Amino acid sequence: MPSTVLTVDGFPAAVDVSGPEKGSVVVLLGAAHQGSTAYDAVCQRLHTASLRTVVIAPDPRLSPKSIVGILDSVGVRWALLVGDRVGGELAWELAATRLDRFIGLVVVDRGHPRVPDHAGVIRDEHCPPVEVNTTALVSTPAARNVAKASQRYVYGDYRIVELLGRRNVGESTAQLAGEIVLRTSTW
Repeated sequence: MPSTVLTVDGFPAAVDVSGPEKGSVVVLLGAAHQGSTAYDAVCQRLHTASLRTVVIAPDPRLSPKSIVGILDSVGVRWALLVGDRVGGELAWELAATRLDRFIGLVVVDRGHPRVPDHAGVIRDEHCPPVEVNTTALVSTPAARNVAKASQRYVYGDYRIVELLGRRNVGESTAQLAGEIVLRTSTW
């Protein structure tokens, strides 16, 4: 059951912390219009793999500073970072700027902020490279092209993985959970 955590910026954020108390931690930043319950099946698989999960519901007001504040408030110092679509944009930025907090990165259908997206938009031309092992899951040829271009901004192991089937959390549960488990075991 999600709880509400007051961010350092003063607004409430929905956060669901669950799984084994002593497991390695996975922080999941969700896609827009996806509540934290959309990731329940993924989290259950991760809990079976002895991983603790922190799911932070999407909110356009979230910033890297507010995410780190949330993690501080729930006692997470070190984690694997996962970002689904819009959550992936924030995840790239966090992984690039907070080397002290994240062991790796898994993103779904989002590229590094310095790489033009499928519409040609560069989100942050000054974003530093990511220095952690990274997996990019892609569901379309356009997302694959952006992921390929993002490789030059990853200074670590980098994998591009095609999502099988239709692109949604429900149909990609096993594959997403498997890639997260794999990335937690390769740091």
